[in-house]
Amino acid sequence: MAIENLRLRSEQQASIGASAKQSSVGENEGFDPITAEVIRSSFDNIAREMSVVLLRTSGSAVLTESKDFSTILFDADCNQVGVVGYLLYHLATSRLGVRALAKARYPHDVNPGDAFICNDPHTMGAAHQGDVGIIMPIFHDVDGAEKLVGWCFSNAHMSDVGGSAISGFAPNARDVYSEALRFPGTRVAINGILDKEWVGFISNNVRVPLSLISDIRSLIAACNTGSRRYREMIDEYGYDRLRAYSDYNISLTEKAFADRISQLPEGTYRTYEWVEYDGTGSPDLFPMYCDMTVRDRKLHFAFSGCPQVPAFVNAAQGGLEGNVISPIVCQLAPDVPINEGFWRCIEIDRGEPGTITNPIVPAPVTMAHASGGVRVGRMVQEAIVAACSLSESEVVRGRVSGLASGALAPSVWYGENKNGDPSVFLPLDSGVGVGGGAQSIGDGQDNYGLQATLSLNWADVEVYELSDPVLLLWRRIKINSGGAGRYRGGMGMDAAFMLREGAKLVGQTFLTAPEIPGKGFAGGYPGSLCTSWVLRDTNVHEVIEAGQLPKNRDLLTGDEDPSLRANTTNVHLSDSDVFLGVASGGGGLGDPFLRPVEEIADDLNNDLVSVAAAEHLYGAVVLGGSGEPYALDEGATWACRDARRLALVPEKQGSLADISGSTGTEGVLRTSKQMICSHCHTTLCEDIQDWKRCAPAVRRSLADCFEQAEIVIRRRLDEPVELIEYFCPTCACCLAADLAIMGQDREPPNFHLSH
Repeated sequence: MAIENLRLRSEQQASIGASAKQSSVGENEGFDPITAEVIRSSFDNIAREMSVVLLRTSGSAVLTESKDFSTILFDADCNQVGVVGYLLYHLATSRLGVRALAKARYPHDVNPGDAFICNDPHTMGAAHQGDVGIIMPIFHDVDGAEKLVGWCFSNAHMSDVGGSAISGFAPNARDVYSEALRFPGTRVAINGILDKEWVGFISNNVRVPLSLISDIRSLIAACNTGSRRYREMIDEYGYDRLRAYSDYNISLTEKAFADRISQLPEGTYRTYEWVEYDGTGSPDLFPMYCDMTVRDRKLHFAFSGCPQVPAFVNAAQGGLEGNVISPIVCQLAPDVPINEGFWRCIEIDRGEPGTITNPIVPAPVTMAHASGGVRVGRMVQEAIVAACSLSESEVVRGRVSGLASGALAPSVWYGENKNGDPSVFLPLDSGVGVGGGAQSIGDGQDNYGLQATLSLNWADVEVYELSDPVLLLWRRIKINSGGAGRYRGGMGMDAAFMLREGAKLVGQTFLTAPEIPGKGFAGGYPGSLCTSWVLRDTNVHEVIEAGQLPKNRDLLTGDEDPSLRANTTNVHLSDSDVFLGVASGGGGLGDPFLRPVEEIADDLNNDLVSVAAAEHLYGAVVLGGSGEPYALDEGATWACRDARRLALVPEKQGSLADISGSTGTEGVLRTSKQMICSHCHTTLCEDIQDWKRCAPAVRRSLADCFEQAEIVIRRRLDEPVELIEYFCPTCACCLAADLAIMGQDREPPNFHLSH
């Protein structure tokens, strides 16, 4: 039966869940496994049908083409039961939003046909103000009375939500009041009818009201569909039976995920990151920290950081928790059905209120998900990968990877479309076309995206050009973007566009990581960084009129605008300008000096790696070129690699050529209470010690390294970024590559085992 208040229903649910665990998870008494799976799949299919309705009724390319939305079904206790997570971080934001609304309004202020809008990161758990959610309660007749039986949640990125934040991004805002409109679970529909007063208000406060209202109607239509289908399931199975099976399925996911966690070694992994921001004119770095503890079949996360900052990078709750759950699902349990059971195995401490990991009003947060939140995701992924590498399970050790980059180059523009109507242009090419981390079975996926937004896409060229006054000049893989390693990181995207003759746009850019990349693992190098620039007063129209395709920078005249920072607002584009954005690549996995020569030759011939990168990062001796296919001198390459490593590790023994290319994706292994090199099995130290303090280490400038290899990076003049490489003292393989800021002494990231 439905709850009379949240506390009472929570107690009832706990009782049902305990019963399910005792009688069904252990012995399957009273529950038919086929029926359980049919019901679980039906809940997911309801969420999927909600997404189809959203796609077919919306007219916004950011929904229909980019898939920047999610639809999720909840039971009466606000437990997730059905998910279509195009964006995984909506697993957190939807849960926070529904629970906040239920706490504030149930049972006295929620009625059938109500629809509530929420986009406030501070009170409703939204990822940022541009992600607008609609929450609708589901009522149904149970035992002759109309009861609350569930909740529907649909969420999508809106073209605009007012304020200084075009499309929900405010690079120069110094407080949340300067960003965008915030809705803390505001009722916008009564008896299924959108409130005319609210429509009038919102239409007067956003740049593109027709687009926004249309998409809000689509979100409501999606929730109506979910509500109808959920009621049909109650009619088919009966409410009590459906709830019992739902709780049973949640307990199965909880057990499956807890079983997976139990295959990780117990202990604590400590790491750190920096959030980049230069919107005030100086390239600031804001530190944040993460401790992940594996204990009692659960994952415990403790975050901390500097005081909250007057910039839009603060990691509000939805952005933080969404970037916690995403790498967990991707790295550790992609095969476990997603529902509330995941959350029962995770504990999150966001740190002291008023810090960058737990901001409070008036902290600006319009990049909470993609700046501070992405850094949280990188730390969590790093911790999960490190724990997997020390697992006794070969299958779990196979989940190691380089880090997904998280270095995005998005921009958003406002002006008139081809019909003369107000329009917001949000090109997601270099915003989501980032490379994935290298895998233990092969190179990383090109244009992988963020782990939190894996299904996010970019629109077809024709869709952009059909409505907006733009012409895309190129969209291609960026050479040298994938992090070097035995397995190379996935490649990022390079894209550029111009305006049609007579057109003008004004917009903003917000690079998330032009200076500090996502790391590799087990000796793999970081991937490239993101960048963007505007070429002023180019000859692009003349090139086109001459019958040429302006397909690269060399064909264009014009100067780069020196005023463009990583985070810049009020950027004006005219029809003689060209905007270019470059996304980053994923981190590498394993020592780059162990990459087979034939794979490097393939990368050279496919324009994935330049000669400079092959020589500096892979120790390759390259032959060919000048119109001839590239090849490598295999003997000279291994000799070059051995000589370079011998200069760093004087006690080196043997040749790198004798090491199997299939070893080393873990970096170090734990065996018989010892930490050993995964290549030659040399003992590095006891497992109660920090092996990085026992291994030879070399520090060098990351900018020097990347510039020699022709990799995109912005050099820091003050507090430069350093690359720290740790080597086996015997075989001289690179076992890990960390990043640090010169002059800042921090404990190297590592896993501290429990004893």
